[in-house]
Amino acid sequence: MKRLLLLLFFAAGFSGRAEPLYPLLSPADLASLRAQLRQSRPDTNRVLLLLRLGTDVLARSEELETDFRPAGAYGQQARALSETLHFEAGRIASLYALGQLQLLASPDTAGRGLIRQGLRLSRQQHRPRLEALGWYRLGNSYPRVAHYLPLSIACYQQARALFRQVGAQTEAAYILKLLADTHLLQGNTGQAMRELLQVVALYRASGHRELHYTYDLLLAANRQLGNYKEALRYGLATIESAQATHDTSAIAGFYSRVGGLYDEVEETPTALTYYRKALRNLQQAHSPEVIRMAGIVAKTLVRQGQARQALAFYLRTARPVAAADRLSYAQYLAELYVALKRYPLAEQQYAQVLALAGARPPDDLGNMRINQALGDFYLLTRRYGKARWHYQQALGESQRGGFLLGVSRLHLRLFQVDSAQHNFPAAIAHYQRYKALNDSIFNATKNKQLASLEIQYDTRKKEQNIALLTKQTQLQQSSIRQKDFQRNALLSGAVLLALLLGLSYNRYRLKQRGNQLLEAQQREINQQNHSLQHLLGEKEELLVEKDWMLKEIHHRVKNNLQVISSLLSTQSDFLHDPAALAAIRESENRVRAMALIHQKLYQSTSLAGVNMAEYIGEIASHLLESFECQGTVQTRLAVAPIELDAALATPIGLIINEALTNAFKYAFPRQRGGTVAVALAAMGGQRYQLTIADDGVGLPPNFNVEDNHTMGLTIMHGLSHQIDGRLRITQAAGVQVRLEFEVPAKTAAPAPV
Repeated sequence: MKRLLLLLFFAAGFSGRAEPLYPLLSPADLASLRAQLRQSRPDTNRVLLLLRLGTDVLARSEELETDFRPAGAYGQQARALSETLHFEAGRIASLYALGQLQLLASPDTAGRGLIRQGLRLSRQQHRPRLEALGWYRLGNSYPRVAHYLPLSIACYQQARALFRQVGAQTEAAYILKLLADTHLLQGNTGQAMRELLQVVALYRASGHRELHYTYDLLLAANRQLGNYKEALRYGLATIESAQATHDTSAIAGFYSRVGGLYDEVEETPTALTYYRKALRNLQQAHSPEVIRMAGIVAKTLVRQGQARQALAFYLRTARPVAAADRLSYAQYLAELYVALKRYPLAEQQYAQVLALAGARPPDDLGNMRINQALGDFYLLTRRYGKARWHYQQALGESQRGGFLLGVSRLHLRLFQVDSAQHNFPAAIAHYQRYKALNDSIFNATKNKQLASLEIQYDTRKKEQNIALLTKQTQLQQSSIRQKDFQRNALLSGAVLLALLLGLSYNRYRLKQRGNQLLEAQQREINQQNHSLQHLLGEKEELLVEKDWMLKEIHHRVKNNLQVISSLLSTQSDFLHDPAALAAIRESENRVRAMALIHQKLYQSTSLAGVNMAEYIGEIASHLLESFECQGTVQTRLAVAPIELDAALATPIGLIINEALTNAFKYAFPRQRGGTVAVALAAMGGQRYQLTIADDGVGLPPNFNVEDNHTMGLTIMHGLSHQIDGRLRITQAAGVQVRLEFEVPAKTAAPAPV
């Protein structure tokens, strides 16, 4: 049973470079398990069959990008049957599976909460192997961006220690490989290299033959260090190992990365051969990754001078599956339009890229590629302010990922931007950094080859200069002969023209003076027009940059608040006191209420305010789920369609958070049913009334609201005074919280329909 439970959790492994610990089910095994499920009785064996089939669906979704939704039915049935049978191992397994399913459906904290619930149960029941799996799942749940990586590392370290404690050496080696992968993302390449070599030794000692996934990570580590010879050696070993073990489900990625190595050292024909192998493999598997691979092939064709053929190839290959990855499709299409100098079409596609990227979870490497492409576009179209902003964003993302060649190229791009704007000190600094990084990446042999090419180029240039000087000498001699003839003709006619020139001289001088005056006035007018156009252009760029910076500030504040929320959740895993756990959960809810404000402002096309109907709805939905009241308590919302400035929406959101928290905690004890109503209504003018009412058990006897100083009531009273509002808490059929406040005319606005 323990081995089967391990199989359940690791079957749905990481995508990309990480391997699944256990292989996917074959068609015969799938048919056999489904037949057993149809004939099974409602016992623990049926729970294991449901979980095995469900996790195989999740594994195929992550490995092959298939539909993950059928796993939901398996997981829900397994959880319900486990609770009926009091089968704790099955209950923990189903919580992990449902948590992973929730994360695939919507990357928020709900799925992570289910995993933590299973993790707490495994600790309470002293099941170290299941607890190790829980830490693995929790580490795997965080986004692979810089500020979440330390949380993933802490979880993986816990998982590895527990696996080693129970003697599961193969699983411990697998977790060590995940740690190395995460250290690579942090740019700790040396540490990752040492860990990966240790993984290879552990795998070989245990007889594990599928080493190609580890070789693939060693390729990435050597590539980050600029050691292309070793990177290529591991890349070819990756392909050879995959073919030898008949494990070719990820071989398209291996072909693509080897092609990328050849591409970066400018061996374009060889790179194109490997790219086409990867594309054929993805097309045979009907994978949505066809979109990206076709884009890489098309860009390689552009570098070979075949831009029109590249666009036709990409539309023919990628358009039929564009819906599977609209962001990648739009980005590659934009780059191809740039290559063809169709700039308006390219800008339309880039606008779509930014909109789609803003709606997805953070991704440093993906955002780096988008920002570099946008920087190239704006540099090409001479919009240098926008180009610099996108290059600086890409530089930070590339540095966090440890991509040295990318950092080098971005310093070269920033050198070009500063040179175009005559900012020469900054340009020189970027160029020196580019040269230092570039020299450290390419070896001496490559430099000698480049020097040889430069000598050949200089020789050809000198030969061309000699030929040009010879031609210029011949032209000068011809010009001298022509001038001698013209001089003789002029001398012959000088006497006849002298009288005419004398009479015309005075008129000519007057006309010349008038022309000079008009030319000076025209130059002054042109100079003023040019200055005005320059000022208007700078103003427009500053306004655009201001909007971008405001959105970036809201995005970063939201990310920081989410990190605080995640830290509070992680801290709760180490607490056992119910009162402390409740305090942590309430603090996490308060942080989430504030984070929602900045998320709304970042995602909105307008930075004017927060849509209160959407905001209050999300707070109520989150708290209802947090206190697990979905089955007993209903919420009714009647919120006026208004937008409020963040400075006013934040305290109101926190007051709603505290009032709903008190209602869900105290109004409906022992699973009692009921209703909580939230209303925001206009009272005329700029005054509004917020009401939160429940039909629960009401306040305790002798409870004086004015004399009570609990944390929640203190926050509510303090915030209502902060916004000059009037707060009243009364009791009739339950408890009613009423807040009346006034909104300055410039703060409130009707919400967009």
